Amino acid sequence: MATIRGEQGAVQFETGSGSLATVVGTRSWSLSTTKETYETTVHGSTFRSFVGGLVSGTGTIELVYDPDATGQAGLIEDVVKVNDATDASFELFTTGTTSGTDSVAFAGIITDMEITSTVGELVVASCNFRTSGTISSNLE
Repeated sequence: MATIRGEQGAVQFETGSGSLATVVGTRSWSLSTTKETYETTVHGSTFRSFVGGLVSGTGTIELVYDPDATGQAGLIEDVVKVNDATDASFELFTTGTTSGTDSVAFAGIITDMEITSTVGELVVASCNFRTSGTISSNLE
């Protein structure tokens, strides 16, 4: 059984104006997906039955803030876009950065951003996102 350490993950991001680029300084990422269920029980049944429905996702990307780090400014500043057309592309990797390998890819919108600065600690930026459309999983 292979063990994957958290230090092997990465995030790639672009805002519709270029190609995916690795966001330098990524500290962590998370993705939660949810599938709605719809009841299909008919009258007279003893047990309820359901069918899977629409899938959506939300998540967080946490960065060790560095204003000069590749990809950070685009990710952090994407939250201030008005009438965002969901032009941002994400690819979250468990290992490496080879597109389509050990990753989850989707279009999405940065919904909020927070930068935290505490005396004696690293400055950390967190961005929350919501997926839009297909979520492609290449986890192996």
